[in-house]
Amino acid sequence: MSVSPRRVSLFQVTDFLISAARSPRVFIAAAVIAAGAFACRDTTTPKESSKAAPTHTSETMGVGFTSTLIARGDVGTFHIQSKVDGFDVELKSHDDTDIAVANIGITTGGSSGWHYHPGPVLVVVKSGTITFYSSDDRDCTPKGHPAGTSFIEPGGVVGNARNEGAVEVVGVATFFAPPGSALRIDAEKPENCA
Repeated sequence: MSVSPRRVSLFQVTDFLISAARSPRVFIAAAVIAAGAFACRDTTTPKESSKAAPTHTSETMGVGFTSTLIARGDVGTFHIQSKVDGFDVELKSHDDTDIAVANIGITTGGSSGWHYHPGPVLVVVKSGTITFYSSDDRDCTPKGHPAGTSFIEPGGVVGNARNEGAVEVVGVATFFAPPGSALRIDAEKPENCA
């Protein structure tokens, strides 16, 4: 069964359910379909920041790319220092911060499309290889990140994650972002990237 990406308003679902209420079987089926439609909506960005297509002709859309939000929460400001058995880590945020975690997938030949994030993103590659193109590299040289590795996307830097291999990419991304903000902002292809 495939789900249409068409957005359905709550009023449309309500009208349909009221008209279907005459038959209990139809009503139950309609309620299940409506719940499924709302469960499949875009959850990686707030509704007002989400868009189905580029708004500028030079923006690129992802193809074969999925990002499914697992959880998101406000952690406030923080300054954490950890020194255990010679392992030294420091994390710091001066501003109120949301931390969000999403499962990502890229089909063979797919890409995320050119985009950037409002804060840093930590990516762990579980399977396949993510080939990442970053505008902060003068030559936009692709960098491969195979399964079992991690990389960081700095906030505000335009990039494109591609699957140029023969195996589907599966990964997990952890976002640091301003509270309630979009986690991804579509962007134009940078001039230094072919």
